[in-house]
Amino acid sequence: MANSSAPRRAPSYTSTVSGDIPRFVTFTSPVRPSQAASLPLNIIARIAGFLDDPADIARLTRTSRLLYYMCLPQLYEKVNLHSYPEVRYTNGKPEGFGSGSPFIMGLNGLVTRSHAGLVQDFRVWGQWNEAGVEDFAKGRVPDNSMMLNILLRAAIDRMTKLQTFSWELDCKPLKTMYQGLGAHATLTSLTIKFPKSRSPRPTVIIPPMANLRVFKALDIDPLCYPDDISVMLLHSRKLEDLRLHFVPRIRQQAESLLNLTTYFGRCATAGHKLPLKHFALQNFYGPNDQMVDFMLNEKTCKSVSMLDAFGGMSGGPMNKFYDDTWKQIPQDVKAFWPISRCNEPAEQHVRMLTNATSHEQFYVVSSRVAKAASSPTSTPSAPHTPAKTPTLPSPDVVELGKQYLNVLGSHHGKTLRNLLLSDQWILGGDEIKTLVQQCQHLEQLGLAVEGAELRPSLSLILASLPKLRALRILNGEVVEQAAGQLGITQRDIGHLVEKVGAKQFRYLGLGDRVFEISLVDDVQHVEIWGLDYLDISVDPVAPFSP
Repeated sequence: MANSSAPRRAPSYTSTVSGDIPRFVTFTSPVRPSQAASLPLNIIARIAGFLDDPADIARLTRTSRLLYYMCLPQLYEKVNLHSYPEVRYTNGKPEGFGSGSPFIMGLNGLVTRSHAGLVQDFRVWGQWNEAGVEDFAKGRVPDNSMMLNILLRAAIDRMTKLQTFSWELDCKPLKTMYQGLGAHATLTSLTIKFPKSRSPRPTVIIPPMANLRVFKALDIDPLCYPDDISVMLLHSRKLEDLRLHFVPRIRQQAESLLNLTTYFGRCATAGHKLPLKHFALQNFYGPNDQMVDFMLNEKTCKSVSMLDAFGGMSGGPMNKFYDDTWKQIPQDVKAFWPISRCNEPAEQHVRMLTNATSHEQFYVVSSRVAKAASSPTSTPSAPHTPAKTPTLPSPDVVELGKQYLNVLGSHHGKTLRNLLLSDQWILGGDEIKTLVQQCQHLEQLGLAVEGAELRPSLSLILASLPKLRALRILNGEVVEQAAGQLGITQRDIGHLVEKVGAKQFRYLGLGDRVFEISLVDDVQHVEIWGLDYLDISVDPVAPFSP
């Protein structure tokens, strides 16, 4: 007979269908036991989409067959091949030991395997050891250069989804390469960087590209690399973003090799105005041949950048004669585009702004250097350091600055959102007061102030501009000394912002220092920092639908 005093056992729930999950949980759960340990494929794809390091994506593709097929298109979506002039060593062995260089083997993989069909963004950059350069003087292309172009052409022909291509090698693309690009109906963005060596090369007529939206030509040297883009400009009817950068030597040595008719003459003859949304010109030196009407279309143009192009107050004496031809502009010409960027203020520009309406963004670049080049995977995080001003600005510069302030405030104050002034235009308290009263909708502001007026100027600006998000004080040495004497710290700035109730305010730059009103580590996305470079590449690309 059973002992009635023995404790009763609790019902057992250890008998499970799947692992240690109790039966009643298994039967009532909407998730079947066989699916309990897996994620939906769309969730996995979403998580993998946040990876941006090619090495991480490559490691992920090696974990399972499923992730290999899911992540392989992401791995090959952007391909950047860097050519080095010297042999690099890893653990005492040269890169590519037992095979070719990593650059050539990368091209070989794109040509011989099916992965090229996944590439959408392709960039080749660096230094190419061009053997047989002396053959150019004999009237023929060296085999080394020709084979490079043939190999790249073969790789590009297999890239059926190619949208963006950048040639940034220190050798010039040949006709074979351009023909391959012209046959791509999917290509929307093209960057060509010409070499800086002065060895004459064959001239190539760049063919039309039916769906091209963005074209950028860097280091154009019409003496040694006179590739003709006029046919492409005329027949690429969807082109919306055009950037032309000439080698600085042209202006520095006053080489009179250029005129805009070379590039826009076919458009003028055909009566075709380019439907550009953005146009940028840098280091141009040539006479005014009335081609501007075909470069800038009043119906479409939204943004214009002119850097070291037409002289102005800072133009050099060697360039005066050609630059003066650009002063002969009609009285009724207006800057009809809402976004402007320049580094050489001029009286003619003031007159154009007077005739214009609804300017939204205006930037005067004070820097005398270009933005530092970076690798495809690196992102600049340090704010730009503007050039120091060793002497006081001349009276002519001061007077021109007052003219700009007057026209910007009185004619564009109601629409201006971003404003970056020259570091040579040092504003006093009364001028700042007038500016903030006229431009109530400013979100970003960069200006130079008198050192003694620093603290009251900050209080006035922050209290008067309710939408202000970023403020940059430009004249670095004077302001930093004043900030040190006044004891301005990041905590003081925070208290000042809280006191005036500037809830939108986030960034404050005092000379070389950037105060973090909120937790930020990068101000390059803020235009009054990110656009203060002598570089046409930093302008945002005009939006388009592929």
